[in-house]
Amino acid sequence: MAAMYEAEAKKGEIYELKAELNSDKRDRKKEAVKKVIASMTVGKDVSQLFPDVVNCMQTDNLELKKLVYLYLMNYAKTQPEMAILAVNTFAKDCNDPNPLIRALAVRTMGCIRVDKITEHLCEPLRKCLKDEDPYVRKTAAVCVAKLYDINQQLVDDQGFLDMLRDLLSDSNPMVVANAVAALSEIAEQSPHAKVFDLNGPTINKLLTALNECTEWGQVFILDAIANYSPRDDKEAQSICERITPRLAHANAAVVLSAVKVLMKFLELIDQHSEFVQNLHRKLAPPLVTLLSAEPEIQYVALRNINLIVQKRPDILKNEMKVFFVKYNDPIYVKLEKLDIMIRLTNATNIAQVLAELKEYATEVDVDFVRKSVRAIGRCAIKVEQSAERCVSTLIDLIQTKVNYVVQEAIVVIKDIFRKYPNKYESIIATLCENLDSLDEPEARASMIWIIGEYAERIDNADELLEGFLDGFKDENSQVQLQLLTAIVKLFLKKPTETPQELVTRVLTLVTQETDNPDLRDRGYIYWRLLSTDPKAAKEVVLAEKPLISEETDLLEPTLLDELICHIGTLASVYHKPPNAFVEGRHALKKNLPLRPGVDGGDEDETTGQDIMSTNHQQPQVVIGANVGSLIDDFDILGPMPNTSHPTTNIGGQTQPRAPSAVPNLLDDELSSILATDTNIGGAQTPQSLPIMNLTTTTTMTTSLPTTQPTKSGNLLDDLFDDLNLGGTGSGLLYSNTNTFALPKEIWLSAQKGKGLEVSGTFARRNNQIVMELDITNKALQTMTDFALQLNRNSFGLTPAQPLQVTSPLFPNQNVSTQLILNTSGPIMKMDPLTNLQVAIKNNVDVFYFACAVPIHVYFTPDNEMDKMAFVQTWQEIPESNEIKHQLQNVNGLSIEDLQNKLRLNNIHTVTRTIIEQKEMLYQTMKLTNGIVILVELKITPGNRTIAFSLKTKIPDVANLIVHAYELILSSN
Repeated sequence: MAAMYEAEAKKGEIYELKAELNSDKRDRKKEAVKKVIASMTVGKDVSQLFPDVVNCMQTDNLELKKLVYLYLMNYAKTQPEMAILAVNTFAKDCNDPNPLIRALAVRTMGCIRVDKITEHLCEPLRKCLKDEDPYVRKTAAVCVAKLYDINQQLVDDQGFLDMLRDLLSDSNPMVVANAVAALSEIAEQSPHAKVFDLNGPTINKLLTALNECTEWGQVFILDAIANYSPRDDKEAQSICERITPRLAHANAAVVLSAVKVLMKFLELIDQHSEFVQNLHRKLAPPLVTLLSAEPEIQYVALRNINLIVQKRPDILKNEMKVFFVKYNDPIYVKLEKLDIMIRLTNATNIAQVLAELKEYATEVDVDFVRKSVRAIGRCAIKVEQSAERCVSTLIDLIQTKVNYVVQEAIVVIKDIFRKYPNKYESIIATLCENLDSLDEPEARASMIWIIGEYAERIDNADELLEGFLDGFKDENSQVQLQLLTAIVKLFLKKPTETPQELVTRVLTLVTQETDNPDLRDRGYIYWRLLSTDPKAAKEVVLAEKPLISEETDLLEPTLLDELICHIGTLASVYHKPPNAFVEGRHALKKNLPLRPGVDGGDEDETTGQDIMSTNHQQPQVVIGANVGSLIDDFDILGPMPNTSHPTTNIGGQTQPRAPSAVPNLLDDELSSILATDTNIGGAQTPQSLPIMNLTTTTTMTTSLPTTQPTKSGNLLDDLFDDLNLGGTGSGLLYSNTNTFALPKEIWLSAQKGKGLEVSGTFARRNNQIVMELDITNKALQTMTDFALQLNRNSFGLTPAQPLQVTSPLFPNQNVSTQLILNTSGPIMKMDPLTNLQVAIKNNVDVFYFACAVPIHVYFTPDNEMDKMAFVQTWQEIPESNEIKHQLQNVNGLSIEDLQNKLRLNNIHTVTRTIIEQKEMLYQTMKLTNGIVILVELKITPGNRTIAFSLKTKIPDVANLIVHAYELILSSN
């Protein structure tokens, strides 16, 4: 009953609004539209009133017209047929005497993303771009960018880009600024097209307009100038002089944009010139002034200053006091100031800085205190003269017995020991007094490292390490790794004093009772070294360590240069390139221009311009979420390591390695465990071991007189070995020439093709993607002049050669052909990703059809990855990107056959091992666009169900990969 009353009330409300909208009284009509907009704003569906609201457009009242236009923008997508009714009013309003109404009309038409409206927008937009009123022209300029986003081809055909470029010479600075903004937006969407070609005269016009623009207009113009490459240092100096006054602007965005331009152009000017020194002095005050603003702006300024200080520390070298922390600063500002303080620290100001840091270490904010203590350690590493004073300060802080202070102090003292070996070891006794208070993994790991590194100086080192070993299984992996190494160090330094049971216990724990592959691998390596060649073990484990660098957290130089080009944007706050957090928009990587004297070869003309970020082998691609955007360069993963090496053929017989002359320091029990054979079905041949290149996954096996493949029977080799991948053992023979291909299916029926029938499939033959076609003439006439073209697609597939078809093709004749494809064509995201749109032409007509390219066809043969890279990449990918699935081994394949079958399709097995009596296969594949996929297969003996886990940084491809595995495993 309540629902019925509610429906009646709703019906009544719509009915009343409809009546008011059709009222003759203007005020009543305006109030009705306001009610409609209010209902729309809170989420109520008022689309039923569309025709009544559209009728209200016929008015001279600007306020009412704005409200109606707002309603139109919201509902035009859902009511495209009704939206056409408004076209005539739009066209009429574009000729209205009032410039505000003309601008409002063209702005609204640009916001309505309906194709039929867009078609009618061209003529009004052309008129508005040449309108006598600058307000209309600047609105029309932005509308061109909106239209380009909807229909690029239409903008090109109508010549709007040329008209937009003409507006750069407009007499009104705001029109110029909007034209620059529109062209910059368009250039970003089409990075390969020369949409916004900057030259000397254009830059001069922009600089002239700069002085009279609004603050946001100035930001647009400065960002555009930042992409310009001056012809020489004189031009760079001239532009810098004209931009320098912007540093005094009240708006922080304008200041940062000006700083960005100056930082880029400074690269082109002689670094020792007086001009550069003067500019450094002029850059400091505006940056300091930004720190007197609100905390949020302070934080943004500090993040940008952090980049500037790393690139040019001289600019703020005399401004240390500005970065001293205030008591009422938010924590995020405090931490950032602290970071910059350390970067500016030198021998002249170290005393001042240390006094500040010691004061900060007594604050109540735990995070800030931790960072302050670490900062003291960084000062010691950076300024050698202050190291002793810093260590003394840290010991004072440890004496306070404040838990988190003690733990941070121990962490940084470990770094000081690394930087200054054999200098401050007298404090170790003080550190050992605080062992019981350590509960954080990093502090425990640091203390264990100190004990292991200086074991010969600590009488009870074995007792201390044994205390840590009691709770080994509950420790963090970082602590476990450090404890393993420390005990081995202790054993090598004091072999006669160290209980052998301690070493046996830790090696047994890490090799037999842990699932951590890093820990297990290190344990096997230490065990093998200790059992075969203790001298080599000493050389490896106790090798002299390189000194740690002064600045361990500096950004990588090329990344820093790129971020300098993004000062004043979100990238400079995140300290990440744009394509690391915005998908599908920034296909181009920005670099600083080359300095004079740096050999730029023939590329000097493009210096300072955006350059394409590509891999040497294949462009890396990320799939953007926005509709219609090109698939951009996939820089999230960074350049993929080329781990593919040619296989080395080893001729003749390799002699087995002679046993070590050094006696085995470990007992027979350890040796027997190491000699345990875990090879499934393999024969034990301890005299001949596989030669493993640990940086790749290529196994080179020594020649044996027998034809049966052999295994070493060694845990370490079994762990890393790929178990005869590509060997001559039982099962499928390895060959990567041809991959699995689906049966041909009809893509174009004879009914739709006017007698032409096309069926086909895709496969990889000889490491090339091939479209295999059957073309049949079922018409009564002869067919000739065949040609085929592919539309833009997700992976850039394009024919590598013309279609070869026997011509003429007589009635009822069939011909089979293959078309080799490459992936160098234009890219556009398709839905689904594997969709491919094809046009085939003959003398009869042009026919269109769509087909799906199986994802496994895009798997490249150069996808090998070493084990450590696999583990690191798996850990870097967030858990949210992991896909779990159950596969069915329908053909009952053995492990070897399954590996080889997948390898035939360019799915590479990184390693194979046994965990909890289950076979584990770790596999990788790489798509032609650089996307890497990691897979874990868990196979239970006797069970045809395979547990499948997948990780990739681009989740869009995950389900396609699962389907590919299902197809490959089910194929005969």
